[in-house]
Amino acid sequence: MKATRKIINWILITLLAAGVVLVVVYLASREAGLAEPKGTYHSPTVFAMDTTLDITIQGRSAEQAKQDTAAAVALAHRIENKTSRFKPQSDIVKINSQAGVAPVKVSDETFALIKKAQEFSTRMGGAFDITVAPLVKLWGFYDQKYRIPSPQEIAQALTLVDYHKVILDEANKTVMLANKGMEIDLGGIAKGYAVGQMASLFKERGVQHALINFGGAIGAIGGRIDGKDWVVGIKDPRGQAGSLVGELNVKDGFVSSSGDYERFFIRNGKRYFHIFDPKTGYNPTEVISTTVVGPDGTTVDALSKILVLGPVRGLEFMKTQPAYEAMFIDADGQIRLTPGFKTKYAINVKDHI
Repeated sequence: MKATRKIINWILITLLAAGVVLVVVYLASREAGLAEPKGTYHSPTVFAMDTTLDITIQGRSAEQAKQDTAAAVALAHRIENKTSRFKPQSDIVKINSQAGVAPVKVSDETFALIKKAQEFSTRMGGAFDITVAPLVKLWGFYDQKYRIPSPQEIAQALTLVDYHKVILDEANKTVMLANKGMEIDLGGIAKGYAVGQMASLFKERGVQHALINFGGAIGAIGGRIDGKDWVVGIKDPRGQAGSLVGELNVKDGFVSSSGDYERFFIRNGKRYFHIFDPKTGYNPTEVISTTVVGPDGTTVDALSKILVLGPVRGLEFMKTQPAYEAMFIDADGQIRLTPGFKTKYAINVKDHI
């Protein structure tokens, strides 16, 4: 049991140090030591969608669990090959290459995901926008050549950011960007979508107890085989490696976090990160982290970008999403929760970091 605990703690600390936002904290019972329930299978870590994929399955034979995992990994790569802006033959690369030139026929899956993203953009008043790619590129987050652009450069990039200029043709399943230089990036929604699709796949295959951790986007199928919920930890965005702001009980649900501590650089003591306000071209400053929990993987992923709205408007917006709960950590370290977050999911959450 000591060895098991040592391994679990090492994994937790390593993942948190690497910037992973959400982590499976304890698979074992708190009341009965740290031995995992029998029949627990952990997949090898796989790299996809520019992050890591780890799967835990319980209640299946090792052979079944390996086959389940292989099917899920294949699905993740299939989605990546359609939706990544870095895969040369992806639908997204084709759309971006034809910006301002011609519509591009895409797969039904890509079309549906872009249409869903547009619905979130409308619902969130533009705080979520898949056309933000020119800004992300300008600040150096695609090639890791980080820089602070001039106001003139940001103003120019902003002329290419506008979700209203993504033209969808439902009948022909085509997508077109209205102006040359525009680009889309589905990174703010595709990972959550993939987790949701993997969860559906597992259910079709008869998996009743599983947990998917896709770079911090979490999907829980059922609870653990011992009758307990899965326990997910939320990283303290300003804490040491391994420190958490809280832990959540999750069963048949999804969790996603976004913050200024996933991908960032520091210049002259100031932190710059990969999420931008599509209206200003700069990072949002009022919130450093958001976590959203609810019944749909795509939705929690998109809603976690609500940090762009700030804590006051963000909490107000969440009133329009009754099936979802959220946690905000503001720039002063105060933790604010929607009314149901603590009662439905939280084991313990700090008031302040």
